Amino acid sequence: MAKPRLVAAVLTLSAVIAAMGVEQRHDYTTTSSASVAPRAYVVGQTGLVQVVDTTNGTVLAHADTAGRATGVAVSPDGRRVYVVNGWTGVITEVDPNTGAVIDRLFTQVQLSHAAMRPDGQRLYVSASGSVAVVDPENFRLVAAVRVPGQPQGLAVHPDNKILYVANAQDGTVGLIDTATAFQTSTVQVGGLPQHLAISPDGQRLYVSSMRLGEKTPGTLSVIDTTTNQVVGTMSVGRGAGSIAVTPDGATVYVTLPKESSVAVVDAATMTLRERLPINAPSVAIAPGDPRVFLATGTTTTVLDSSNAVLATYLMRSGELEEARPRQFDAAMIAFPPGQPTATGLRSSSSRSSSQSSTGSS
Repeated sequence: MAKPRLVAAVLTLSAVIAAMGVEQRHDYTTTSSASVAPRAYVVGQTGLVQVVDTTNGTVLAHADTAGRATGVAVSPDGRRVYVVNGWTGVITEVDPNTGAVIDRLFTQVQLSHAAMRPDGQRLYVSASGSVAVVDPENFRLVAAVRVPGQPQGLAVHPDNKILYVANAQDGTVGLIDTATAFQTSTVQVGGLPQHLAISPDGQRLYVSSMRLGEKTPGTLSVIDTTTNQVVGTMSVGRGAGSIAVTPDGATVYVTLPKESSVAVVDAATMTLRERLPINAPSVAIAPGDPRVFLATGTTTTVLDSSNAVLATYLMRSGELEEARPRQFDAAMIAFPPGQPTATGLRSSSSRSSSQSSTGSS
């Protein structure tokens, strides 16, 4: 049994804290150099985790983080899964090979989303008025980056130098220098930004936002990361769901749970290609893999590049019910972050970490 670790100080605005069935199957080909299909890390609303072999949908391991989940991130080597039990202010470290809970960090504040830096050196978790910075190797909080508004979605540039934060209350996306742990600038996108996703080459950042109102209209904006300017915005429906970008950067998927659909967007023209009648709170695409993975309740739905259903993986529930009787309800899907490529890297200046008392974020 894991020994909970109590963080010495509270994360605040002003302080830094030191089996399964497969209904359909088709062949597919990855575009990455990896010869083995990735594992998918599927997280339920109540904090249950299932590790899925994406070649056939077999559930390889499962875990119970014992708290409602709001975010998830995976280490680059796939050996650790970090689940944000946001309502209780806990970050849970899970061994996906055994399903064991390795450790927990207690922050004593509500948490939200998570993102892993591609180099695996830092884990970022959004909190109230700040972003918690975790050293995954020692699993300890090393900094808190103050940001305005209510931070939600996170994304890290492939060069590891910039962390993007969706600041919901002031309608901006913040840029945090990961070497100094300071927000250096913001980009105004409007509405209430909720989710972020960056293209594999690191040149375009996508933002899903919504505006308050009877129908909560939603938008998808795109920021050119070389200029930090909004270069396109479009209406996508109601609400603001999670985002995924295909490996070639040509297509963007946005889930719209409020209307039980998924918007498929042409990245070049920022126009709607089609709307899929699928109720999914989360979408994810593994680096170099053309398939699209959707969290669809008791199942995980897999699409090919033409949006045809390749497979529907039935998630396990029997063994899980022995410990905590409840149905598995897939809410999030995560993959290890992609490694930087030649086209994904760009030069950017960063201040020395010695200039900040927080150290490298």
